[in-house]
Amino acid sequence: MKNLRVKLQDLLDNPAPRVPIACCLDVSGSMSRDKLRELNRGITTFFESVRADRTAAASAETAIITFSNEARLIQDFQTVGSYSTIPQIPEASGCTAMGTGVTLALDQLEYQKQCFQKTGVDYYQPWLVLMTDGHPYGESRAVTESAAARCREMERDGKLTVYPIAIGEDADLEALQTFTTGEVLRLKGLYFSEFFQWLSASVVQVSQSRPGTSFSRDFGGMKKWRQL
Repeated sequence: MKNLRVKLQDLLDNPAPRVPIACCLDVSGSMSRDKLRELNRGITTFFESVRADRTAAASAETAIITFSNEARLIQDFQTVGSYSTIPQIPEASGCTAMGTGVTLALDQLEYQKQCFQKTGVDYYQPWLVLMTDGHPYGESRAVTESAAARCREMERDGKLTVYPIAIGEDADLEALQTFTTGEVLRLKGLYFSEFFQWLSASVVQVSQSRPGTSFSRDFGGMKKWRQL
């Protein structure tokens, strides 16, 4: 995690309104090989696409959290335009501690919001992108249910938008549904790059609006990556 002083200085140096996005990604054993390769390609697509828009590059605050046997903060929040290298996920193995991963992601979002408030930097409603190809495994049911309830409460209070993305036919749609008051979206094949291209276009659209503007979950273009 970045030193608090460094975080606050970054915000003071760049007071652009922020779009905070926590990507909470399944890196359990079933995500190895082709899935992991395509996921990393998708992450690269997202960063390159956002960087191509100057406003979005200065506004999109992105963090990457992974979960397998445990949750890990791979990349702390910072603007996409300030990354020296595009983060990549080196390996996939272990269980699917989904609730543990979501809890860490929500904690990081809350901490980042406090930093925005300390420096007077405005921000848009945070996003949580939750991607998995399985079901919660390797943690207690109470941990999973607590994280899911926290997500739903934040959505109802207008403090969060959750994009739960099911990867493959084995993804547990019922479990994913507990993390949102909205709809679970299923990825078409391994169309990770198409999904992250859509996500980057959505970020660009939001970054060019005024904070507080309402948006629907579907910014358009979902048909390129979504399986109906």
